[in-house]
Amino acid sequence: MIEFELTLRVDRPLDEVFGIWADPGRIPTWQGSAESVQVQGEPGPGCSWSVVRRTLGTRQTMTARYTAFEPGRRLVEEGIAGPAKSRAETLFEASGAGTSVRTRVSVELGGALGRLGARVAKGSIIKQAREDQQRLKALIEG
Repeated sequence: MIEFELTLRVDRPLDEVFGIWADPGRIPTWQGSAESVQVQGEPGPGCSWSVVRRTLGTRQTMTARYTAFEPGRRLVEEGIAGPAKSRAETLFEASGAGTSVRTRVSVELGGALGRLGARVAKGSIIKQAREDQQRLKALIEG
């Protein structure tokens, strides 16, 4: 099991940050491995999405859904199909004119990635998550 936490400060108001972050249709604009996404439902409780990703030279489809959706405060997404089981809880807090974001992630790898071992993959997964957050920050801050 891989577990880590990331924090980010975005120089935009809380409602704007939450609105963009919580929209799974925007995933390909800020997640580097995402090629396309299909969303079922509006962003909110029970909304699910399938993302086609290119990782380790292969295309993989991963499906996730929101299991908690508290506007302006908290999101929990869980991976429900694909090569990894994952859970990400993201907390949002107004901080002056900007927003502080804290994300706790747990990932259990399956398939070939699982056989490589969590220790080998952990650094790569955290690096990708940090880069994705920086792309999202740049997108939101314009």
